[in-house]
Amino acid sequence: MFLLAGCGGENDGSKGDKIDGAGGSADKSASPSKSDAPAEGDAADFRTSDIELPDDVELVFDWKQPSDKEKAAALDGAADYMRALMHGTVAQDPKDPVVGKHTVPLQTAEKFATRLIEMDVKDGVTATGEERYYRANIGEVVDGKLVEVAFCVDQSKFYDKDVETGKVRRTEEDASSYMRYTLVMQKPKGEGPWKARGFEFEGKAVTQCRD
Repeated sequence: MFLLAGCGGENDGSKGDKIDGAGGSADKSASPSKSDAPAEGDAADFRTSDIELPDDVELVFDWKQPSDKEKAAALDGAADYMRALMHGTVAQDPKDPVVGKHTVPLQTAEKFATRLIEMDVKDGVTATGEERYYRANIGEVVDGKLVEVAFCVDQSKFYDKDVETGKVRRTEEDASSYMRYTLVMQKPKGEGPWKARGFEFEGKAVTQCRD
């Protein structure tokens, strides 16, 4: 898969949308502050998603829910974007409607997901293993509808799997196993989940993300 640890990751970063005045997640080199990081609450998890993935694909969201309801909803939406992206990969469908449900049309997050899935289909690979998301940093909600959500991604236990043969292409952990993603999440006009609008990633984010 594009950006997976097993594929080398030639690109160290990709620019996406940013929010003027959002603060919080814009500086990816810094650790989350107490005001921006998810609050330590009783619940270590968030709402159950209806996006189903194969048993051999495990997405671990290692963060707490923020006390602010809007920020919590945006963080839920970010988690669902990652699930939707993975759903499109295992379905081998660049036009997966699940991806469409969780992205703003024609924006960076949708384009990234489509490109990723297209590349996996071309290479004849899907995914297997565990992908971990952690150290979430949430900015302030701007204009009541936009917020930046940044988090680390650990792909050291996540691998390509050949669609035709089922063979797993295992790789060793290295610097490209760690990334920092920044999403711009957009609140829906009516009911429904927050959707991913902007996408940016920093590759080989060892300093920020390795435990």
